Amino acid sequence: MKFRTLMWIIAAAVAVTAMAAGVAVFVNRYLNTKKDMDYIECDCEPDPDVILDDAE
Repeated sequence: MKFRTLMWIIAAAVAVTAMAAGVAVFVNRYLNTKKDMDYIECDCEPDPDVILDDAE
């Protein structure tokens, strides 16, 4: 195999990898839904049955 052919194969592999990374960034940035997590806040008392002992 000639050196020139080897360099074309390496360049093609790098190009395919770069395209895949670019598509992954595009999908993550623009198509990924950035929805807020709507957590339910609770102002409840701690469970009295749980013993909170910091000594152990």
